[in-house]
Amino acid sequence: TPCRTDLDALLDSLVCDYVDAGQPIRLTGRVGRPLMTRPHTLRRIIVNLTDNALKFGGDTEIMLDAAMPDHVKIIVRDRGPGIPEHELKAVLQPYYRVESSRNRESGGTGLGLAIAQQLTIALGGTLLLSNREGGGLDAILSLPVSAD
Repeated sequence: TPCRTDLDALLDSLVCDYVDAGQPIRLTGRVGRPLMTRPHTLRRIIVNLTDNALKFGGDTEIMLDAAMPDHVKIIVRDRGPGIPEHELKAVLQPYYRVESSRNRESGGTGLGLAIAQQLTIALGGTLLLSNREGGGLDAILSLPVSAD
């Protein structure tokens, strides 16, 4: 069930958990207002995106952008190899993996981004993947802000 959620506190808690586990991650930006959402679903999306960023890109940043009145953006950034341009949409499909290895240490099952995509849609949002200038990937989660 959707409820008023302090997005700043939710993400601060999540980042602190990663930092406590010794992961190279930081949080920048603030929303400064509650968001009507399903917090457990949102946390699962962010964890999937963050786990991918840490696995493939090491140094990870979660950025909050609340400049627009009708939506909030959560951007999970890394400095990994990125994803070939022609595969950016395909990786959001179940079981699709960029590299051909079946070694779980190097690639996983190909479900993390697909799950993040489906949960984002369930929240009424969008998920866009974009390669960064200089290397890395931005996973841009855009969520609607309801007038409550």
